[in-house]
Order: sequence, then structure tokens, then C-alpha cells
Amino acid sequence: DDLGVTSSSEVNARNLSKRNITKEKLCSWLERMSIILNSNAVPLLQITVPKADRCEKLEQEKIKDQFTIIKLQDEVLKKKDEEVEVMKQAMKQTVKREITSYASAVTKSCVTALAPANIGKAVKTVVDKDERLRNVIIYGLAETTEENLPDKVESILLGINEKPIVKDCCRVGPRKSGAVRPIKFRLSNRDIVHQVLRKSHLLRNKEGCQNVYLCPDRTKEERIAFKLSREKKKAVEKAQYQSPSDTQDDELLKLRRGSG
Repeated sequence: DDLGVTSSSEVNARNLSKRNITKEKLCSWLERMSIILNSNAVPLLQITVPKADRCEKLEQEKIKDQFTIIKLQDEVLKKKDEEVEVMKQAMKQTVKREITSYASAVTKSCVTALAPANIGKAVKTVVDKDERLRNVIIYGLAETTEENLPDKVESILLGINEKPIVKDCCRVGPRKSGAVRPIKFRLSNRDIVHQVLRKSHLLRNKEGCQNVYLCPDRTKEERIAFKLSREKKKAVEKAQYQSPSDTQDDELLKLRRGSG
């Protein structure tokens, strides 16, 4: 009140030098300030200083841990480099052995392998395989006397939401009474063929196409292998879903046939 101030920021030399501020008042204020500091600031300092020391210690430990991590990372990288080097050496030795073996085999068989007939056969096989990968076969599509095969094929492809460029449509095999010959056609590349075959199951939901199937252009050997694989799969599925009573009935039927 003697100073005539409203905040601590106004307690400055100019206000303390007023004439009404005596030495006794200043001593009294200083004494009260000391009491306030001792009762409030000192305990806070006693709490804060140890925590500051603890924080500094934790910071030092963090720095030490970071150095340890960096050291471990360097060791891991070094170990990986060593492993990579070992693998490189092993691969070099393996490649060297394989090249030596291959060179020996080529040397022995080069005369036969480079024969014109064998070269022509190999080229024909590669070309035939590439052409088959771009072909699609349609089974079960009704055959008429004056049919427009491109239109029929395009209609089937539209049924699975595909409209690729279709080439070289033809029926496969000689015409036989009561038999429906498959249709073979060619697409631009094997990726489009894969896309068409992947969506062929959509024909099951299209009216009039429940018995129409799209298949890749397989060789005779591939068709036989595919048929055997499908029959084996059906046999396994039948065995899985067949009840014990059905199995017993089959065994009894076999016994009766044998006794008869």
C-alpha cells in the first residue's frame, strides 16, 4: 500500500526510492520476502534439483544407449556383408561347376542337336506352343449348316462381358452325325486368353449357355492328362462325401455279383 502499486512488476527502483519509503520499511519487506522464499521457493528447489539431476542422468543414459545401438547396427551390417560374400563365393563355385557340366554335355551332343531336322522340329514346337497359347476352344456350341462362326464366338464372349478381336474361327475335326464339333479361335495375345478363360464360369448363368465351355487349346497329351486329373479329383470328392452305409452297400453289391 505504501508503494502505491497493483502488481509485482511495478516493484522497481523508482518506486522503492519514494520519500515515504523508509529504511525500516525496506528492512521489514526484505525480512518478509526472505520468510516467503524460505517457506515456498526453497522446498520447490529441493524437489526440482534432484529431478533435474535425474533428467540429466537419463539423457546421458539415452545417449549411451544410442551409441550402443549404432555399434550393434554396424556389427549386423558387417555380419550381413560377410554372409553375402560367402553366398557369392558359393554361387560362383556352383555356377562354375554347372557351366563346366553344361559345356561338357553340349560338346558331346552338339552334332545331334544342331542337325537340320532337330532344329526344324524344335522351332515348330516353339511356334506351335505360342500359337496354342493364343487359342481358345469352345465346347458344346450347337452346329448348323450355314453358321456365322465369328458372330457366334463374339456372342459367347459378350456373355462374359468381353469383346476382344477374334481371328481364325473354325470347327475342329471332321463333321459327324449327332456330334457337335468344338470351335477354335485365336485372340491377340495370351493375356487376353487368360482374361477370357478366367471369366468363362459366367456362362453358367447365361440362358442357353449352361453346357457351353471355354477351354485352352491343349495338345492330345495335355487333354489326356487333364482328363485323368479331373477323374481323380471327382473320385476323391466322391470318397470324401460318401457315407459309411453307402460304402457297405457297395461292398455287399460286389460280393453278390461275385457269388452270382
